[in-house]
Amino acid sequence: MVQSVELAPVLQPAKERALSKAIDQFLGDSAQRVLRVSLKYLSFTHNTREIVANAIGRHLLVQARDNAFKSQPLLIFLDEAHQFLDKQLGDENTRYPLDAFDLIAKEGRKYGLTICIATQRPRDIPEGVLSQMGTLVVHRLINDRDREVVERASGEIDKSAAEFLPTLAPGKPLSSVSIFQSR
Repeated sequence: MVQSVELAPVLQPAKERALSKAIDQFLGDSAQRVLRVSLKYLSFTHNTREIVANAIGRHLLVQARDNAFKSQPLLIFLDEAHQFLDKQLGDENTRYPLDAFDLIAKEGRKYGLTICIATQRPRDIPEGVLSQMGTLVVHRLINDRDREVVERASGEIDKSAAEFLPTLAPGKPLSSVSIFQSR
C-alpha cells in the first residue's frame, strides 16, 4: 500500500510544499482570508481522501487546543461532509477512527475553531455532530430518513415547515428556502 500510485501524492510528494506548511503559512498571514484545499485529485482508493482530510482536521485541532484561534477565530467549511464524518479505518481488531471533524464540531467553538458542514445526506451525519450545529440551511429533502434527521436536529421546526421540505422545486431561489435554528 505504501508503494501504491494512489497514495504517492501523500506519502511521496514531488517538489510540492507540505500541506501543513501551506496551512501554517495561511494562518500566519492576517491578510489572507480564504484557503481552499481541494481533494479532487486524490484517489478514493485506500481511503486517501478521508485520511488527508482527517490529517488537516487534526492539524487544526491541535493548533486550536493551543489557543491559536482565540484572537482570530477560524471557520472550516467542509463540503460533502458525509464522506468525512463518522468514518473508521481498519477492522474490528485494528480500528482507527477518522474523527477530527467530529471533534471540531463538538469542542472546537471553545477554542475559536468552528465548522460549517454541507451535505446532501443528513442521515449520514452523526447525531452528535448535528446537535452541535447552531443553524441548519435545508434545501429540498425527499428522503424520509433525511427529513427525520433534520426534524430531530431542529427542535424549533414546526410540522407545516417540515412538510414543506419535499415540495421545494429544483432551482427554487434561496429566499424561499427555510432556515432552522436548533435549540
